[in-house]
Amino acid sequence: MKRNLPIYFLVLAIGLMASPSSFAQEPVEVFVADFPNDELRVTIENNTGFFLTTINASSPAKEINFSDSERFSARFNDAFNELWENTPFYIPELSIIETVNKLSNGTYEMRNIPAYFLTPEGEEQYEETVLQFDEHGRIIDFRIGLAAHRYQTLMQEGEDDIDQANRTVILEFVEQVRTAYNRKDLEFINTVFSDQALIIVGSVVQKTGDESAYQQQVEYLQFTKDEYVTRLKGIFSRNEWIDVGYEDIGIFRHPKHPEIYGVSLTQYYNSSTYSDVGYLFLLIDFKDPAKPMIHVRTWQPKNSTPEDEIFHIGYMEIF
Repeated sequence: MKRNLPIYFLVLAIGLMASPSSFAQEPVEVFVADFPNDELRVTIENNTGFFLTTINASSPAKEINFSDSERFSARFNDAFNELWENTPFYIPELSIIETVNKLSNGTYEMRNIPAYFLTPEGEEQYEETVLQFDEHGRIIDFRIGLAAHRYQTLMQEGEDDIDQANRTVILEFVEQVRTAYNRKDLEFINTVFSDQALIIVGSVVQKTGDESAYQQQVEYLQFTKDEYVTRLKGIFSRNEWIDVGYEDIGIFRHPKHPEIYGVSLTQYYNSSTYSDVGYLFLLIDFKDPAKPMIHVRTWQPKNSTPEDEIFHIGYMEIF
């Protein structure tokens, strides 16, 4: 999957056209801008610098030890190594200046950390990544993030303070779900679907004409949560690696139920055995902002689905 790099990164990349090994012996320095708590700022800078430097000095074939309780949460090491085993990466910049934002749950977040993920074919795929910290500056989460310009646009579309806060949670949630697929984290995926979730997957079963891709017949299969998780378990076990990417993200708040949101995305799915592109729709319930739940997940093949047949929040009757 190809992505356009930001202009600033294209300029920087001219001087950094080097292999990952050229960064291995160089420490990554991190500077947090405009942060009022000097002690916490220094802790976040030191922990982030240590984390990124360790990444660049590590071999993709080996696990990394991030079990230092002063720098990382108890769960971080195992979760990170699941991703590292599936899609290792390196940090191309040796000096990073970023802001850190406090979230509504009391944690902190640093976005836009550049990374090159290494594909099994030997290619490098640019992504912007996100680190999350607890109130003491320990790293508690790492995920593949949205591009900075798209994240800012979606946040600016918020209607009020509550909608803005919900959008922060939604985008964090979407990034966590995407990263969970990349690290084949079945346990996390199981927790984010409600027990009564409706899951619909479309697949092309027959071509009925050559004039248009939309003349292909699409069959829609419906799964319960347990059926879908069982299906995913088989997919994860059959694939050495999985890479899920999202583009064209839209967030839609239900007009009568403001705690319900529809999220529409174009999903790029690549794995060691299969690839596709499709329209993904998630109906997410934020009655409990600390534990959002997916009630509906639909997927439709992009090349075989007319625009007026793409699932969206208007298709859903909510009681």
